[in-house]
Amino acid sequence: MSNPRHFSFALATLLSAAAGATPPATNPYRLKVSGQGEYRLAGPQATPTPGASPAALAGKPYAREIDQAARRNRLDPALVHAVIHVESRHQAAAVSAKGAIGLMQVLPATAERFGIAELGNPTANVAAGTRYLRRLLDQFDQRLDLALAAYNAGEGAVVRHGNRIPPYRETRDYVPSVIEKYREWLGIQPSPVSYLSGTRLDARAVAALPAD
Repeated sequence: MSNPRHFSFALATLLSAAAGATPPATNPYRLKVSGQGEYRLAGPQATPTPGASPAALAGKPYAREIDQAARRNRLDPALVHAVIHVESRHQAAAVSAKGAIGLMQVLPATAERFGIAELGNPTANVAAGTRYLRRLLDQFDQRLDLALAAYNAGEGAVVRHGNRIPPYRETRDYVPSVIEKYREWLGIQPSPVSYLSGTRLDARAVAALPAD
């Protein structure tokens, strides 16, 4: 359902506004941001064909595996890199206190949903993480903020809180951290960034959403 309060704009256009250049016509990624700090991916059929990874990501560990898994799941490789950066700092051997494993800090129970077991293998780990992230984006109507919140806290927590970011400090820190890194690797200047006259975009706004 459309909402007149929503502002649609292209990430490429934001980049060009920051750099003073003409936006590239080949970038299909879009964000839709409402006055309430909601971030929604949109584009052709809401699942844009990924563009080329930023050059800054080419030298990252496991860049090829990440790029391939992202494209298989119709995700922007820069977004997957941002998740990995926040989750594990690209450390394939990372294991959390809760038992999350590898680059994308996937729980074994989550990987089992996709028939994947070898989470210590970077290729398998990224395959599981990207499939899960794609499922979450589809579940939450391409809402990037909610998909990231669900990736961190579980989709059940997001649903229980009325399809809003749960009032957990870790999750409220996690969501804007990933979005900021994603924007940075797309070449967009740190927020706040002007995107319409008289309006400001601040990725940290998602952390200020009221709790239930």
